[in-house]
Amino acid sequence: MASYPRRRSYGSGSVYRAADGRWRGAAVTIDPATGKRTRRTVSGPTAADTRRKLDALRAAGIPSTTMRTADWLAAWLPTTRLRVAPSTFRGYETVTRAISDRIGDVPLGKLIPSDVERMTAAMVADGRTARTAGMARKVLRLALRQAIRDELVVRNVAAEARPPKVARFDAQTLTAAEAQRLIAASAEDELGPLWAVLLATGLRQGEALGLAWADVDFTAGTLTVRHALARGWDGKPTLGPPKSERSRRTIALPGAARIALERQRIRQGAARNAAGTAWQDRDGLVFTDAVGRPLVGRYITPALRTALKRAALPAIRCHDLRHTAATLQLAGGVPLAVISRTLGHSTIAVTADIYAAVTPDLRREAADAMDRALGSES
Repeated sequence: MASYPRRRSYGSGSVYRAADGRWRGAAVTIDPATGKRTRRTVSGPTAADTRRKLDALRAAGIPSTTMRTADWLAAWLPTTRLRVAPSTFRGYETVTRAISDRIGDVPLGKLIPSDVERMTAAMVADGRTARTAGMARKVLRLALRQAIRDELVVRNVAAEARPPKVARFDAQTLTAAEAQRLIAASAEDELGPLWAVLLATGLRQGEALGLAWADVDFTAGTLTVRHALARGWDGKPTLGPPKSERSRRTIALPGAARIALERQRIRQGAARNAAGTAWQDRDGLVFTDAVGRPLVGRYITPALRTALKRAALPAIRCHDLRHTAATLQLAGGVPLAVISRTLGHSTIAVTADIYAAVTPDLRREAADAMDRALGSES
C-alpha cells in the first residue's frame, strides 16, 4: 500500500492525510449542558469532505461564543511580549484598544468578516488613516490566529476581511543638489555628521544612533550594522538587535560618510575631554550628546527641522533621508539588488515595491542602454 506523508495546508487546522491515504481531522467540542470539553476525530476520503465533518463538529460547541473579543485581546496581548520589540508591543497596545473600542463587545466566536470591515471603516471615519486601520486588521488577524491554535474559533475572519484601501505612500526626498546643500549647511552643527551619514549610507535612524566606533573600519572603508538604538521596556534608549537578520550588514563607506565620521570623532573627543568624569558613554557610540548619553528620537526631529529650514530646504522626516539615499543610488544606476542589501531590506521585492515610482524611469534607461549596445536606437 502506498505511504502518504502526514501534511497540513495553511489554514486547514488539524486536517491531515494519514498513512492509509484517508484524510483525518480533530476538534475539541463542548457539551452545551455540562461544559465538558471532548476531543473528537473524523475522517473522509477527501480533505474537503473531512473538513466539512470537522466544521460540523466544531459548530456543535465552540468555547468562544461567550468570550468577548476585547477579553481575548486582553489575554492575547501579554503573550506577545517576549516575541516582539518594545516599540512593536506598544503599537499592539494602542491598536488593541482601538479594536476593543469598536468591536470589543462582539463574542469572539460570532465575529464575521463584515465586523472587521465595519471596524476599519469606522476608524477611518473617526480620522485615523487607512494605514492605521489596516494595522488594526493585521493585529486582529494575529490574535485570531492564536485563537484558532487554541481551538477557540474555527476561522480567521480578519484574514477573510477586505483591507482598507491605502493610498500609496510617496516619500519626500531631496535631490542630489539639495542633499549636498544640507550637508554643507550643517557641517558645523552638532548633528551635521549624522545627517551626512544618513544621506550617504541609507541607514535607519536607530541603526545610526546605535552605531559604535568599533563598527567603523576606516582602514577598510566599511561600516557594519550590529545594533540599533530604540526605546526599551523601561522607556529609556536601549541598544538591541537590528530590525531583521538582513539588517545585520556591512556596507562600503561613501566619501561623504567617511568625512562626516572623521569630523564626528574629532568633535566627540573634544566633548569627552570637556566633560571629564561626567562622560557617560559606556558603549562607544558614534553619536551621543555633550556628556556621552545616547541620542533620542524626540531630540533628532526638531534638530533636523532646524537644519533644513536654515538650508532653505523643504521639511522632511528623518526617515526620508534614507529614502533620499536610495533614490540617489537608483538614479546613479546602482543595481536594485545592491541597494536592497545596502538598505538591509528583507528581500529585493520590498525594495522594488517601496521605490516603484522611481524604477519605471530606470527600466526605460536600461532599455535605452540595450538599444545603444545592440545598435538598434530609433
